[in-house]
Amino acid sequence: MVAQTLPNLQDLPDLAVLHPAAVSRVLGRTGLAVSSLGFGCSAYWARPIFPERQALALVEQAIEGGIRLFDTGPIYGAGLGERRLGRALRSAGTLPGLIVCSKVGTHVGENGRVIRDWSAEAVRTSVRRSLDRLGMDRLQGLHLHGPNIHELRPPLLEVLENLKAEGLVEFIGINSFDPEVIRLGLTLPLFDSFMVEYNLIHKANAALLDEIAASGAAAIVGSPIAQALFRRSFWPTSPKAAWELGRALVRHRADLSAARAYEFLNQLPDMTGAQAALAYVLRSSQVAAAVFATTSPAHLRLNIAAAGMVLPDDLARRIESLPDAHPLSS
Repeated sequence: MVAQTLPNLQDLPDLAVLHPAAVSRVLGRTGLAVSSLGFGCSAYWARPIFPERQALALVEQAIEGGIRLFDTGPIYGAGLGERRLGRALRSAGTLPGLIVCSKVGTHVGENGRVIRDWSAEAVRTSVRRSLDRLGMDRLQGLHLHGPNIHELRPPLLEVLENLKAEGLVEFIGINSFDPEVIRLGLTLPLFDSFMVEYNLIHKANAALLDEIAASGAAAIVGSPIAQALFRRSFWPTSPKAAWELGRALVRHRADLSAARAYEFLNQLPDMTGAQAALAYVLRSSQVAAAVFATTSPAHLRLNIAAAGMVLPDDLARRIESLPDAHPLSS
C-alpha cells in the first residue's frame, strides 16, 4: 500500500533543499514530520466537471514540489476527491513521509444532499469506505468534519479510540472553524491535531494556535489563502470562477467584504497576493502545515515557492494593522 510514515525530521534533507514545500515541521506530539504545505483534494478539484487528467496531474506536481501532506474527505465530490487522490498516489508509488488525512461525520447521500452522521456504525463505515476509495489499508490522519460540541462524547469517542487501536488510523483530530469546539477538543487526549482557520482576515485565531501548541497537539491551517478573496476581480469568466463567486457570496460574504482592504496585495513587487498570504501564515511557528486547494498548475507552482519566502517586516506590520472579518469567539 502507499501509506508510509516519517519517523523523524531527517528523512527529507535532499528533497527539502530542492523544494521549499518539503521543509518539514513537526506534527505536534505525533512526532511525525510534515511538509509545511498540504494539498487539499477538495473544492472544485474534486468536482466531476474538473477533468480527471488535470486533477491527477496536479497531485503529481504537488509531489514533485515536495508536498507530502494531502487532505481530503468523503464529502468532496461525493467521494470523488478520495478516489482521485488514491489513483494519483498509486501512480506515484511509495512516497517517504506521505501523510494522508481524510474526514468523517459528513458525506453525500444518494439524493445529493449532505448528511451528518456521528453514530459509531456510520463512522466505522465511513472510514472503511474512505480506505477503499483511497486504496489504502490505513490513514495517517482522520479529522472529525465540523462536529458540534455536544457530539464530542461517547460512543463517538469510543469508536475513534477503537479505530486507532486497530491500526486503521494513526492519529485523530478535529476540523472545525468554531473556537469553542477546538477548545473542548483540547481537553480530550484522543485528539492530536486540529485543522483550524487562520489567515490574513482571521488573524485573531492566532490565539487559538497558541492554545493548540501549548497542549502539545498540532495546528493544521485550513484556508490559509482566504480563498484569495482579495483578488482584483470575481467576474465569472469560467464555470470555476462562477462557482467560486457563488460560494463566496453564500458562505463567505463577511470575509469577502473584509478582503477588500487587502487588494494592495495584488500590487506587490516581489510576490503574488497568494504567496504573501501563505508566507504570513507560515511565519507562525505554531503552524504545523497550511493546506490549500487549487486547480491551476501555475498557482500551485507559485504556492510551493511561497514556502521558501520570508514576509518583509513592513508588509507583516501592515497586515497586522488591518481588522479581521469578525472577532474571535469568546
